[in-house]
Amino acid sequence: FPVDERGTLKSVVEYFRETYGFSIQHVQWPCLQVGNTQRPNYLPMEVCKIVEGQRYSKRLNERQITALLKVTCQRPQEREGDILKTVRHNAYGQDPYAKEFGIKISTKLASVEARILPPPRL
Repeated sequence: FPVDERGTLKSVVEYFRETYGFSIQHVQWPCLQVGNTQRPNYLPMEVCKIVEGQRYSKRLNERQITALLKVTCQRPQEREGDILKTVRHNAYGQDPYAKEFGIKISTKLASVEARILPPPRL
C-alpha cells in the first residue's frame, strides 16, 4: 500500500516492523480494512481485538432492516433448515481459510433443554 505522498509502496509486514518494531507472526493471514474507501487503513488481525459487548451503532439501510427482520422472525424449524442449508452450501470443511485458522464447523446443531415460559400477567 502507498505510505507517502510520492506513492512509495510497502507491505503491511514491512510497515509494522519499521514503524512500530512489531514483527507480524502470521503473515499469511488477511488484513482487516478498518478505514473507508477514500482512505483505507489496513491492520493485521493479530493486532486487533474485539471488545466485549461492542455494538454496531451505524444506522441500517432499508435492505439490511428487511433482511434482519426476515432472519429473526423465523419459526424454529425454518431457522434450523436455513442454518443446515447454509452450512452445506458453504462447505466449510473445504474452505482454505477455515482450514488455515483451524476452524471446524459441525453439521449437527447444539441441543439444549428448555421450557416454554407462561406469558406475563399484567
